[in-house]
Amino acid sequence: MRPSIKIALLFAGIWFLVRMCFFQFQLFQNESGVKILILWNLFCLLMAITIGTLVEKLKEKREGRGSEGSAFADIKEAMRGGMIYTVVVAGLIYLYYSKIDPAYNERQLARIGEKYQEEINDPKQLAIFKRDPENASLTKEEILKKAMEGPKSFYNPGSTMILSLLGMLLLTTVNAIVVTVVFRRVLFKQGTL
Repeated sequence: MRPSIKIALLFAGIWFLVRMCFFQFQLFQNESGVKILILWNLFCLLMAITIGTLVEKLKEKREGRGSEGSAFADIKEAMRGGMIYTVVVAGLIYLYYSKIDPAYNERQLARIGEKYQEEINDPKQLAIFKRDPENASLTKEEILKKAMEGPKSFYNPGSTMILSLLGMLLLTTVNAIVVTVVFRRVLFKQGTL
């Protein structure tokens, strides 16, 4: 197994272990704490790509193959570890939100439901909802039910996993390019990109 893959799996394990510690001790479980958890995930992804690529480049240099690799091969190597991390962590995110902490999505839906309930109870907001011909004949409960359809499809483990997968995929691609340029130009002083 390539070192970059081992490092990606190591950082995915570290991410999940720390995430479980945060859950066990109820740290960063509120709305603002989720931002810190996302930053923790991004940090682990960036470290997996950077350290995995560095180890691969040092291995190439040790074996005497340092100058023959192309920039595209370096980007591909950086993305290899990043993709492994991305897929593993996306699966762990699905597991976390479906089995370990399903109450998180329920709390989010309850918070949004309360906000919608306040808006519907406000006569001015209710008049705005009722201007739409589709909503003109609906009761408050039916308007609330219709308004909650969007958030219900968004706040579920599957959509959370897909959004995380897409975000990490994009970050992996951009970071692989940046790491390759920095390593080739600065760290290993290769003239070619």
